Amino acid sequence: MSIKAQKHPIFNTDKELADFLLSNLADSLKQSIKIVVKTMIRQEMDDLRKEVNEKLSFNGHYFRQMLTGLGKIENIEVPRFREAPMSQLNLKSLALFDGEKDKFLKMVAEMHRLGISGRKIDLLCRNIFGAKCSKNQVGRVHKELAEEESLQINSQPITDEFEYILFDGLWVKMKTFGLSDSNKKVILCALGIRADGSRKIIGFTPADKEDYVAWSDFILSLKKRGLAGENIKLIIADDNGGLTKALDHLFPRIRVQVCVAHKIRNVISRAGYKNKKEVAEGVKLIYNSRTKEDATKRMREFAKKWYLSEPKAVDSLRYDFERTLTYLEFPEELWKKIRTTNILERTFREVRRRIGVFDDSFNDADSLNRYGNTIFDYLNNHYPAYLHTKS
Repeated sequence: MSIKAQKHPIFNTDKELADFLLSNLADSLKQSIKIVVKTMIRQEMDDLRKEVNEKLSFNGHYFRQMLTGLGKIENIEVPRFREAPMSQLNLKSLALFDGEKDKFLKMVAEMHRLGISGRKIDLLCRNIFGAKCSKNQVGRVHKELAEEESLQINSQPITDEFEYILFDGLWVKMKTFGLSDSNKKVILCALGIRADGSRKIIGFTPADKEDYVAWSDFILSLKKRGLAGENIKLIIADDNGGLTKALDHLFPRIRVQVCVAHKIRNVISRAGYKNKKEVAEGVKLIYNSRTKEDATKRMREFAKKWYLSEPKAVDSLRYDFERTLTYLEFPEELWKKIRTTNILERTFREVRRRIGVFDDSFNDADSLNRYGNTIFDYLNNHYPAYLHTKS
């Protein structure tokens, strides 16, 4: 290759040219940053010397590095005084390094709550930023972020702006370390939908089981924070007797929709193996009805057919059956979205994915609350509008 060709490389595609320009521009910007930061620190130290003690003299320099949007900038020269250790100097310019470090640590915490494993975070930090970040460091950084007051969902007041509330429970594993026979807890959760379709997790709490007492305590905590229920048009709940009894007691005037998906699963699970397929077809036919009358008629036909051979399935279907049809009182365009807790189920799937990065289990209740706060806070800030409730 000729000398001329070496000075003026040939680019076969626009991408090669763009990559070359970007690389050279980034290198130039990094050099500029190094010069500017070095100059700023030297000037500030010189002003300090004149103000405090003109006898102070410079004695060489040491090196720092910064983490920026351009990547790591290494070997930035920082002058130092002969007589005064840098640790005793309060230099604003040095805060540039600390500021970048804070951004870096927040980025690490953000990656963790997005569900990126500690091993992958460490690999990214090493390759891109030249900084080590062990699994323990990732956990500590995340803990500091989670303790910020703005992320404490269960301590924030609730404005009475929600028209639809969904309740459901998510079962998770706990590390008991031999101190308990049960290694499971359920996260009781409430999600609110506003009139414009926007949604928000308004509260959650860990519990040992989904019974009347646990649900009542949780719902009472929401009411104390401001959920009066004056604007609620409908509550959508899973097929849980303890939950519906708590709702009857604490929100007696608000209509309740028992989740159709939960009801169908529960009925099928109580059928014998040889009849499961036929039972499933029959119960799904009931919920394909367009009116309450048709649904009730099909339910009675189902019960008449199966009450001898599948009594448990029939009892499961009959329990709270009327409240599985509440959605039929609303505009038809809302039926698919308000007859199940699927929106909350999808949230739970995302939570499971994120906790999968630490062995699908929590160390203790504090760990559960920390991760719950940060995960739900992230989802609250990234939910798309779900439904428009104004007709």
